[in-house]
Amino acid sequence: MFNVLFSVLAYLLGSIPFGVLIGKGLYHKDIRSFGSGNIGTTNAFRAFGPRGGLLVFLFDMLKGFLPVMIAHLVPQLTWDAMIYGIFAILGHSFSLYLRFKGGKAVATSFGAALAYSPIFALLSIAVFFIVLWVSRMVSLSSILALIASSILVTFFMPDVSWLFRGLVYGITLLIIVRHIQNIKRILNGTESKIQHFSSKKKR
Repeated sequence: MFNVLFSVLAYLLGSIPFGVLIGKGLYHKDIRSFGSGNIGTTNAFRAFGPRGGLLVFLFDMLKGFLPVMIAHLVPQLTWDAMIYGIFAILGHSFSLYLRFKGGKAVATSFGAALAYSPIFALLSIAVFFIVLWVSRMVSLSSILALIASSILVTFFMPDVSWLFRGLVYGITLLIIVRHIQNIKRILNGTESKIQHFSSKKKR
């Protein structure tokens, strides 16, 4: 029973639309009125700039991180810790507070992975930021980071649980499917780019 209740709490936590809350609270903007209308990190960078995008990334990441980390610490939670991360991811993608609409779950998935397998998550996020720095496209960075994650669990992490491995494959497929329009814009050369954090304003 305790496992079920915590799974529901993880879903409700994942459902919190931080992209909407941060946009309205700090920037007086509705993120859903910009770009793709998505509430996640990619559109947050587009709507609020690098600092706002990172803030949304951080809070969305914590939605996946906290349930998995708590599951590691509380003996009464006997299910595989990643199960609670999956509920948080589902909450982000199908938010109860947004009539079951939501984001693409990149940041929340990273948070769950960070709590479950820190080395794996840090290697994946390293790929994300390297691609982001070179391309300045959050969408491309997300796609390549997840593809790299799938390669990592397939060939370099033989001892990882089947649940974690399946989640990585599933999230990778989900991210690619939900980025179809972004992929088309990347191929057409019309995908939006962010400014580098070190960029100086032109005089």
